[in-house]
Amino acid sequence: MRTLTQYRGILRAAAGAAAAALLLAACAPGGNSEAGPAPSEPVSIGVGSEPVTLKLLVTSGVDVPLYTALGKLFSAKYSNVTVKVENQDYATLTTTIARTLAGNNVPDLVRVPQLGNLTKDHLLISLDPYAKAYGWDKWPQSQFASTRVAADGRERGTGPLYAAGAGFGLTGVYYSKALAQRIGMTRPPATVAEFEQLLAKAKDAGLQPIMINGKDGGSVYPLQNLVMSYAGDAQAVQDWNYTKPGASIDTEATVKAATTLQRWGEAGYLPADVNDIDQTRAPAEFLKGNGVFFPSGNWQAPGLDKTGSGQFGFFLAPPDVAGGPSYAMTAAANLGIPARSPNADVAAAFLDFVQTDQSARQETVTLGGLVPAGPSDAPVPAAPEGSAVAATVSAFQELLKNNELVGFMADATASIHVNSLVPQTQLLLAGKTTPESFAAKVQSDYERDLGR
Repeated sequence: MRTLTQYRGILRAAAGAAAAALLLAACAPGGNSEAGPAPSEPVSIGVGSEPVTLKLLVTSGVDVPLYTALGKLFSAKYSNVTVKVENQDYATLTTTIARTLAGNNVPDLVRVPQLGNLTKDHLLISLDPYAKAYGWDKWPQSQFASTRVAADGRERGTGPLYAAGAGFGLTGVYYSKALAQRIGMTRPPATVAEFEQLLAKAKDAGLQPIMINGKDGGSVYPLQNLVMSYAGDAQAVQDWNYTKPGASIDTEATVKAATTLQRWGEAGYLPADVNDIDQTRAPAEFLKGNGVFFPSGNWQAPGLDKTGSGQFGFFLAPPDVAGGPSYAMTAAANLGIPARSPNADVAAAFLDFVQTDQSARQETVTLGGLVPAGPSDAPVPAAPEGSAVAATVSAFQELLKNNELVGFMADATASIHVNSLVPQTQLLLAGKTTPESFAAKVQSDYERDLGR
């Protein structure tokens, strides 16, 4: 059992190294203002003295309490600024964001899980001038790789910076310590095969092996992990996420992963109504004991700790071969500044604040369950010993050492999650498509989105 001091050490390393080690191979070059709109230089790094209402549009769920708390801290420092937090569910925000940013009631900051046409259509401003003014360009730049977009609006990891966030999300598998003990689990599974053995034991014990939300895309998490585990390498998936030329997800590893996920559904390892369970119901069911395992992200950790302190553990999705890499999906909780924002300078000050202020970074861990972004010498947040939050941060640190962080397939294009990954995974689990057709369809939808 780690001590609180040890966990603080883990947090210190994660907070300092999150940016430095995150996807080291994807180093981000400097911006190119020709690819999109940018504020006039030099930009202001103050908030002024006139009353300002800073409007944030974020996703429903953990984003709301997190950004509400961050907004209160920001207003406490800048008394002339009132932060108003509005929210939409993930699917709605993803499908309506372009229309919102082109409309009349435009927020000052918006959660942008996908960028794509938002940059090509000049709906977001380049943050490079602010990065220079605030010194973000002196921070380890790999933390910004996923939100740099080339002039074509497609390839990521290069071009201007369009978003920044308070911290990084991370996926893995939660487990109920009590239920895991009932099925004889004494340590996290070392391979996919060991994990399947535990699922079978849970089923035989009359327990629900996995709780997951198939309605809004939670089932895509284990699918992607299986793809990477079977491939033994994440480069192909990362190239696909960043829309590198020639990237394809129609591979043997994807077909094998889809086959496994479909088999889990047929064996009863997933809930019978998996496609009707959303991201609100899934953690609630898991908290009630309806599920030994719950594949999800570190944003769930604060809620699990609040309701069941010390009752839940977390491990990274296992590799296919013992001793192999354990990859995980990660992404920053990114906010972009709309081109039509009336308060761009204040919005940029908020982005700087959430990454550098000690209290804000602590709230990012405590309320968001996220590993803080920011400079390598930033203040160190703390997490209670034995908490789910501490376990996810420990897992993040493990991945950092081995450079095994990968972006979400759901973020590859602006519509791939809602229009392809979610419905195709639902069809897969309902037995209405084959693994081969699944892989081919997702790839064809990807090519369609990119106009190839």
